[in-house]
Amino acid sequence: MSNTELHRISGSLRLGRTDAAGVLYFASAFELAHEAIESYFDSCGCGLKTLLKSGPYLPIVHAEADFKSPLRTGEIFFTAIETLDCSARSIAISLRLVASNEQTIATVKIVHACIDPATGKAIDIPLSLRSLISKAK
Repeated sequence: MSNTELHRISGSLRLGRTDAAGVLYFASAFELAHEAIESYFDSCGCGLKTLLKSGPYLPIVHAEADFKSPLRTGEIFFTAIETLDCSARSIAISLRLVASNEQTIATVKIVHACIDPATGKAIDIPLSLRSLISKAK
């Protein structure tokens, strides 16, 4: 793991995550990114199971990806969280999917809003969640 990475998970590309040409399907990049985010929150001691039970909710309100090179079925890769920026009411997470030869496959950015489960309204990120995230940085 490089100094610029906050968290990393690795794997090999499975057939079900490819398109008809056998390369990474665009929507699968978001699935892989989300798996890395879930793993990161687990490592912070604030797993999604806990968040879904007690809140706050963190729905995705923005997602984007830029594809740089293909990843083919069976190839080894890793997904790295590079930045995690908290504003008052959202968390922006930038990730990179990287092939085993260190070539960037795609960059992904996902923004989660912070929502009160009782009201469904946007709220400030609770201090407890903010401190968990900053501890893991």
